Amino acid sequence: MRLSLTQEKILLLALCVPLFAGAHLFNGWVFQQFELSVNISWVYLPAFLRVAYVLVLGPVWGFSTIFLGSLLLSNDYDDNLLHNITNSVASALGPVLAWGLFRLMKERALQISRLSDLVQMCLLYALLNALLHHVAWSYNQPYQFLSPDQLPIMVIGDLTGAVLGAVLFTAVMRRLKLYDLVARLSQDDKPT
Repeated sequence: MRLSLTQEKILLLALCVPLFAGAHLFNGWVFQQFELSVNISWVYLPAFLRVAYVLVLGPVWGFSTIFLGSLLLSNDYDDNLLHNITNSVASALGPVLAWGLFRLMKERALQISRLSDLVQMCLLYALLNALLHHVAWSYNQPYQFLSPDQLPIMVIGDLTGAVLGAVLFTAVMRRLKLYDLVARLSQDDKPT
């Protein structure tokens, strides 16, 4: 019995939500000495998961996966529900907006097999993610502002993690010849 594309995406969502939360916790543990705060690090490897989720699952499923993964992490923080939701929306919206902006600027879809496309998407994501988080924090969490240089540190951390992930992702996809599978998953559901 073969799963429909929607069923595959639901299964991937169920697997990727805890993977994102786990990757965030792992990154905090491994790069603890490179953290400015629990939300800002010089190296943030899960940044590429955000980009990959949007590219592979599509903007709606990718947004949902990142939002739920970020919300899952909110149990570790002492913020209220509004703060957790705001941070989760900022986390999920950054890669979706970067995906849309890439398509708008390039006037074409991103080619997941091209490392140059992935790196450009990662750059857009890193800039938008940092800006969205800082807008969210200025709205309801001004105590998140620790130093004037935290915005560029967040951009660098997200960019570092996202580009490292893009390089690794491209190498694995080529080695395992998984581009067809990823291309099929990244298509929107079409009525049959």
